[in-house]
Amino acid sequence: MKTISATTASKEFGRFIDTAQREPVLLTRKDRPVAVTVSVADWEELVALRVERGVASGLADVTAGRATEMTNAALEQRLARFRSRNS
Repeated sequence: MKTISATTASKEFGRFIDTAQREPVLLTRKDRPVAVTVSVADWEELVALRVERGVASGLADVTAGRATEMTNAALEQRLARFRSRNS
């Protein structure tokens, strides 16, 4: 992974974007890592993986009996608890 300072990225934005299309780029500020820039294709892949992991986790919860049906009554109870904590 290439590393580039935020100042250099700002001054050479075109090169920075071109590099991010080929590989992730670590941005630093005052020699500390602050962000990673990736291509749109890499970002979409990461989001898809997160969704898949979330679905797998939800299915595991259902299989293990850790999920309950959300009825209107249960929803109203949760909303009431939320409102009482946040008022």
